[in-house]
Formats: sequence, C-alpha cells, structure tokens
Amino acid sequence: MSFGKVFVRLSIICFWILLIFIALYFPSWKIFPIEEKNLNVFAWGDILDPKVLADFERDTGIKINLSYYASNEELQVKMKATRGQGYDLILPSDYTVALLIKEELLQPLDHKKLHFYSDLYPALLNHEFDPQNRYSIPFEWEIYGFGIDRRFFDTHPFVPSWRAIFDPDVVDYKIVLKNDPIESVLFAAFYLFGQTDSLTPTQFDQVRQLLLMQRDWVEAYTDFRADYFIASGSCPLALSSTAYIKRIHNFFPQIEFIIPEEGSFVTIENFCITKASTKQDYAYKLLNYIYTKESLISHYKNYWYFPAILSPKDELGLTEDERKLYEYSREEFTKFHFFKNIYPQQQVRDLWVEVKSF
Repeated sequence: MSFGKVFVRLSIICFWILLIFIALYFPSWKIFPIEEKNLNVFAWGDILDPKVLADFERDTGIKINLSYYASNEELQVKMKATRGQGYDLILPSDYTVALLIKEELLQPLDHKKLHFYSDLYPALLNHEFDPQNRYSIPFEWEIYGFGIDRRFFDTHPFVPSWRAIFDPDVVDYKIVLKNDPIESVLFAAFYLFGQTDSLTPTQFDQVRQLLLMQRDWVEAYTDFRADYFIASGSCPLALSSTAYIKRIHNFFPQIEFIIPEEGSFVTIENFCITKASTKQDYAYKLLNYIYTKESLISHYKNYWYFPAILSPKDELGLTEDERKLYEYSREEFTKFHFFKNIYPQQQVRDLWVEVKSF
C-alpha cells in the first residue's frame, strides 16, 4: 500500500476521532460563555406561590430551580455542608438567620436594590436576629396561639392563658400540640418562668416534669393534622399558628384563634441571599417581583401567612380581629417572642423522645 493511501486513511480516522471528541466535549467548553438565566431557590414547601414563580419565569426568562426543606434544622445542615454552593436565595426563619450569619453563610443585602424596602412593616424590622436587616428581609409572618372550638367552650369554661394547656386544674379536655421539641420546651419554659434566654439544669427538669404530666391530656403531637382533630370534635383546642387556624376557620367557622393573655411567640420567614451566590441581580429581580401587591395578595390567599407589607390589607379579606393583629404597632409587637434554643439541643431531643414514649 502506498504511503499516500495510508496517509489518507489515517487522516480520515483522525478526522472522525476529532469529530467524536468535539461532539462529546464541545458543549462543556466555555469558549463563548453564555450566562445561564436561572436562580436556585431553597424554601419551605408551603410558602412560595407556584403561579407567581411561573409568571416571573415568563416575564423575565429567568428559570427558578426550586427545592424544599422541611425544617430550619435541615436548612442549617445543608447550608453548612455545602457552604451555600448551589443555592442562591433561601427562606430561613428568624432564629435561623442569626445562626447562618454567625456561620458566614449569607451576604449583605443592598437595600437600594429592593424597591419595596421602605414599605416593609416597621414592626418586623431590626430585631435581634438581624438588628439592621443587613442580611435578611421579612417576607411573611405568623403568631402562635390557640385554635379553639367555640361550640365546646360555649358550654365549658375557657381560660385565655397558657394555663389552658398546662394547668391540670384548668384542663379537662383533650388538646393537640406541635410536634417540635425546641418549640415545646420553649412553650413550657415560658409558662413556668416567663421570657428567658436559657435554662438552668434545675429549670430544665421542671420543664421535663411539666411536659410528662401534660402528656395525659394530649391527644396528638402533630404539625399537619390539627385541623382533623379540632374540626372532627376530637379536641376542642389546638396549639398552632394564625395561618394554620385561618385555613381551618375557612371551612369550619366555629374555630377561632386566641392569643394567650401572657403573650406568645411569632415567627418571621425571611429572604436571604447566600454568600456563595453569584446571581445577585436575578435574586433582586425575583424579590422585587414577589413583593408586588398582586403577588402578596396571591400568596396570602394560598397560604394565609401575613405579608410583610401592609398595603394589600384592604384586599386580603381580613376579619376585624385579623386586621388588629396585622396592624400591631412596634410596642404591641413586643408581647411576642421569637423561637430560640434555650438548652442544649441533644438534651432537648432526648427529652422529646421520653415525652413521646411516656
């Protein structure tokens, strides 16, 4: 075979090898870099309206990659494990914001890029978990209290106090409580000692004894089935939040929301941009879109959390009592407290196992 023919064949083989190589690897080469128009959002499963996100994608061309977590603890674990890589915008609750700031997992916000910032409800700003809202902005909020069956308590005495779930001289009915060890310890500690930032071992033992005693009149510990127990008449009282009780009330008007007279707890869900994100411009576009009046109304009517801006209030269909809550002044807001860890978490979880198996 002549040298010319060998050369031609080798050239053909090399050509096809090169062609296959280019087909396999060219898509990953960034010779002509094209910015991907997407934003990775990590959020609770019942907080962002899919229709609003779909409208945003249609109007901007920016795709939202949405993933979910079921608890603040899950969010913390994933953020620490990844250092925020793969996440741009997250929605932690108040006390979790402080933990993420401490871990240096959030980046400062540019308030000038938030067109709605001046409209935010002042009572939700400048709290201890982020004093100047440097890293977080409130999106939605809710208050914890009692959902009660008014039909039952029309013929039975009701004490609008934490005694209604903790005092054996008051409780002669079944109740439904939250299935959360940190919250449960905090509720019990608030009943026993008032607002506190920490517990001594002696105080923690008092909380333990109270929760074990309370077990006798607890029908269920649940975060998602309180509606069944209270609407079916199995329990006349459930410890829950404004948003959850509102959902029940829409179908069962006899269910009312009551705030204990000693005060209660509030949770604020906040938007934060992760320190690892390089898509700040897209994040600000989404935030400005979500905080429009139309979006906030849509979110409220889907999930019933109070929005962080007051302007939609006349279009939310609030009852008189709900409007009073929604318009609390900063001074009135001080009777609400934020959730926090007041005792080592492992011991709190061990106690919860004991309570649930008691």
